[in-house]
Amino acid sequence: MKYFVIFLASMLVTPCFSQEQGGTPPGVAVPLLTEIFRRHEASGSIGYWGRCEAMKSYPDFPKLCYPSDDSRPTLELLRDVFAEDPKMQVTQDANGVIRMFESDVPTDLLEIKIHQLSFGRPDQDPMESYGANSALIKVELSPEVQAYRKGHDIGPLAQRFVGPGDAASQQPVILGDLYDVTVKEALDYILQTFPGFWIYENCKTDEGERTANFAFFKAAQPGR
Repeated sequence: MKYFVIFLASMLVTPCFSQEQGGTPPGVAVPLLTEIFRRHEASGSIGYWGRCEAMKSYPDFPKLCYPSDDSRPTLELLRDVFAEDPKMQVTQDANGVIRMFESDVPTDLLEIKIHQLSFGRPDQDPMESYGANSALIKVELSPEVQAYRKGHDIGPLAQRFVGPGDAASQQPVILGDLYDVTVKEALDYILQTFPGFWIYENCKTDEGERTANFAFFKAAQPGR
């Protein structure tokens, strides 16, 4: 049995983890998924319905299973990982980005058009440079996204962010300007500098109020 299979199996007590909807904690999901993306040199995005309950791990992930064989192509492997989520569809775009989206998750926020996003310049002060998480925050705080959230009562307006902060001196950094791009295109732009995956988690309260959260996770680096 290969090391990768042993590694994954050691993280999960049972073959599949989670409950009716969402519920897989980040401590399980993030190491599993980042290891897959790192070993297969791939990037992607995950869109799904989560739970977003108070006092629960954030963000929770969809139902996950550890694969029994890591020698298969990336899509087959990820379909095995999400096999217990009947609504999860795993596909790959022409540009190579892997999409893992539940069939009933709304994509309205991803389709919002942002007029302009300005990231770093080669001669910019490192303290003002954009890493993956700071670039994500810039996308979220764009006037177009904030206005859409407010107009459609999609929380939170004061967005929560997860993952490690960006070191001021980190390399590489995100450079360039984007014009008239969708939120999805802007998030994919981050993947060009920082391979990994971004998530788009939607939740509803018992009263029917909707929340949508974004987060970015860099692919694990060898030896870390």
